[in-house]
Amino acid sequence: MKYKRVLSALLAVAMGVSMAACGGSSESGSTSASSAVSTSQEASAPGVGGTLTVGLNANPVSSNIWVQNDLNSSVIMNLVCPNLVTMDETGNKYGYLAEATSNEDCTQWTITLKDLYWNDGTPVTAEDVAFSTTYGVEHQIGFFDSYYGHVASTEVVDDKTVIFNLESADVNFFNGGFYWIPIMRKSEFESVTDPLNYIYSGAGYGPYYVDEWVDGQYVSLKRNPYFTQANDGQGAYLDNILFRVYTDENAMVLALENGEIDVCANYISANSQTQLAANEKYLLTTVDGLGYGQLSYSQTNALLQDVNMRQAISMCIDREALVAVGMNGEATAMYTPISPVYQDFVASNIQQPAFDTAAAKSLLESNGYADTDGDGILESADGTKASFTVSYKTSIQNVDNVMEILRTGAAQAGIELKLEPLDASTYSAKVTNGQTFDISYSIWGTIDDVDTTLYTCYGIGQTLNFMQYNNEEMDNLLIAMKSEPDRAKRIEMLDQWQQLWVDNMPSAMTYVPKQTYVANTEKFAGFSAVLGNCGYLNCAQAIGIYAK
Repeated sequence: MKYKRVLSALLAVAMGVSMAACGGSSESGSTSASSAVSTSQEASAPGVGGTLTVGLNANPVSSNIWVQNDLNSSVIMNLVCPNLVTMDETGNKYGYLAEATSNEDCTQWTITLKDLYWNDGTPVTAEDVAFSTTYGVEHQIGFFDSYYGHVASTEVVDDKTVIFNLESADVNFFNGGFYWIPIMRKSEFESVTDPLNYIYSGAGYGPYYVDEWVDGQYVSLKRNPYFTQANDGQGAYLDNILFRVYTDENAMVLALENGEIDVCANYISANSQTQLAANEKYLLTTVDGLGYGQLSYSQTNALLQDVNMRQAISMCIDREALVAVGMNGEATAMYTPISPVYQDFVASNIQQPAFDTAAAKSLLESNGYADTDGDGILESADGTKASFTVSYKTSIQNVDNVMEILRTGAAQAGIELKLEPLDASTYSAKVTNGQTFDISYSIWGTIDDVDTTLYTCYGIGQTLNFMQYNNEEMDNLLIAMKSEPDRAKRIEMLDQWQQLWVDNMPSAMTYVPKQTYVANTEKFAGFSAVLGNCGYLNCAQAIGIYAK
């Protein structure tokens, strides 16, 4: 690629967690949602051609998505290097670009690739798959160790088939790692010694490849002529997809109204929805979010190592105000440690501390904190003020309102929250990778398979445990859940874990956002959205978009 560094449809009332069944096919799952989103527009018969222009509300970090956790980068690169597993319209996962079977105890998994080709016509092989998992673990990249660190050995059977032998059972081995981590090209990465600073070539085995990436301005994708896993072997309809970068949501929506872009990659706020809804040319589609807002307390800060401080801050979160005022009603308050979307897993109704700033202040005062100088900020016994910097991405929807509500609530309890807005790249460098922060606020895009995926967020030494919270009892429960084939038993274990989480409060949840996506249907049709991070641009849906 030319790389210029110019530097609701609502989810059903009872959603089950899909999983690849031990001893069976990867496409089996537990209870599915009722009719979720699948909205298309009638138009002329689709054919190949056209350039779709897409707006992004922030600059994507880089095309090397294996080493960072940036949403806008993932939206782009899921069209270039799609994950082998994706989610359907009902919220269940299925093998999109591969199939999988396991033995009875889920200690051995056989993965078989469908016909996939890089954009130069070279086949994607089982060697690429086996290499990816091994290389990622060896170089401590991203989520690799969380998902593949327990692989004892791999056996490449033929060009399309690889067997993974696990050190311990993993009921969601296929649905986990292969939903989150795309394939690396062995011929490109095997000579790369510093993958964390490597600029990826942009080669793709998906419907597109990266033609040009101009940092801070635009990314241009071209159609991969060798991608046949769509439209009866024809491949993607669109010749090109052009992503343009805007400073924020307002700028992105204005560009949509001005005709500069055809679709917004990111979900939009209630204000923007009202602004666009009256015009029939705009298609708006709403899905429930699979993620949530979260405050994470870094254990590198001595005061935040005190469970009383973590509990007190968590008691200052006015979730009703966050939903009604902060998010203008476009969210659901989250009182449990796990999203209410997953009703089976929150049936126990184990709840976070209630909003009560007076009780929060009393808790701290009873544990030795006092305001000795009368400035309204409590101090610990050694004189350290209860003052923390909250680092957050400026691209989070309605984030200024959300932060002010959080800051105001904490102040009532004698806790000072100093706000630190950051762009996506700086946030990634400071929080996700650098782990040099006090408190971070983020919106998880998707927390899936919660009975096993939470290990990547709270497991000791795991990539997404960037608050560095270590609790051996919680860790052991998470590990045990990964190898328990009985779902009912996993729910019992997860209830135990949730109670420990509430007792210790390593983080705090705020709300589940509703995700509304918008597209201009004057020139293009075939838009549909599914649960997850990418809206209309999820790979399995984007291949159906065509020019009228």
